[in-house]
Amino acid sequence: MTTADGDFMSLSPHLVNLRNGRLAAGGLASTTAEEVDRIFEVHLPRFIAEHPGSPVPLMFWAHGGLVPERTGLAAAAHHVPWWLANGVYPVYFVWETGLLEALGTRIRSGIDRLRPAVPVEEAADKFVEWIARHAGGQAIWADLKASAARSVDHADGPSPIANDGGIGVDEGGARYVARKLAEFLRQNPGAVTLHAVGHSAGAIFHSYFLRAAFEEGVPAFESFIFLDPAILIEEFKRDIVPRIGIGNGNGNGIGALSTFALGKQRALDDECKLLNITFYNKSLLCLVHHALEDEEDAPLLGLQENVEADPILREMFGGADPRVQAIWSPQLHGPLDSRSDAREHAGIDSEPVTMESVARRITGQENIESFPGILP
Repeated sequence: MTTADGDFMSLSPHLVNLRNGRLAAGGLASTTAEEVDRIFEVHLPRFIAEHPGSPVPLMFWAHGGLVPERTGLAAAAHHVPWWLANGVYPVYFVWETGLLEALGTRIRSGIDRLRPAVPVEEAADKFVEWIARHAGGQAIWADLKASAARSVDHADGPSPIANDGGIGVDEGGARYVARKLAEFLRQNPGAVTLHAVGHSAGAIFHSYFLRAAFEEGVPAFESFIFLDPAILIEEFKRDIVPRIGIGNGNGNGIGALSTFALGKQRALDDECKLLNITFYNKSLLCLVHHALEDEEDAPLLGLQENVEADPILREMFGGADPRVQAIWSPQLHGPLDSRSDAREHAGIDSEPVTMESVARRITGQENIESFPGILP
């Protein structure tokens, strides 16, 4: 869905591009309030009309927050046709840009200045964690999380462009999407089922989007799926867990929640790279866990050892509740919607076994179109 020179504007029926939490005008791909309106007033209704007989799965995707804008857009362009071929209408939030480059640059600069004389791999990783804590890594991660929070800001004033639902003054872009989604659902009851997929810090983004959606009157999401989620376990238990199970006291919730993540050994075998140069010999989640949150060694939902050490999550993901499931890679046996062969934090969203499991969960179908694989 791109031209040879990287024109991403053809993505507009499936794209919400945000910058600092606001709809992004200009740049590689612009998203205006009018373009969001057309998703719900033109593009989605047309797709529903082309797929009669049952509700259309409407899926909101949030990529990892350290992804550069061009990479996020390229992934969306690569994946959208596959979702459509499987009868799913995808909407991609592209919500932050270039923070991995900033983080990697700071870490590598600190390493060059302060590198121990003869670092072994494990000592080198500990040193990188120390550098990340003391060279601005925590501030970069905090900015990323603040960007997710800003995306659901309420408007400071009424819309300057319309009296009947235009975007308000300084309103968060995801808040506006949630408002238009709620309006669409009121006007088209039963037309769609709602699903959300968040990769890495996309789980943090979706924790805010979920709250905004329910505040705006969205009744329920059929499924939430997280890929190697970077959300704190504390925040997950506070913001997400109480919503699991449709029909709670507020009349909204999440029908089912699942996580696909690297198992313990694969997280240790992963690497963080910038410009094909390794600067950390484990998964990015290990770096976040040890160094980037305010609390050192902060437990994350995407790290198997953290989940298993938490009594509530250990019981919740232990199999007693069919609405909740954790799949730790490698998992190559069992139901087709519960498999993963992911080996990299950055690449779990392009790993075919994982993505086909995700699609089966969203569509409820075993027979799906094969995932196209990594970007060419």
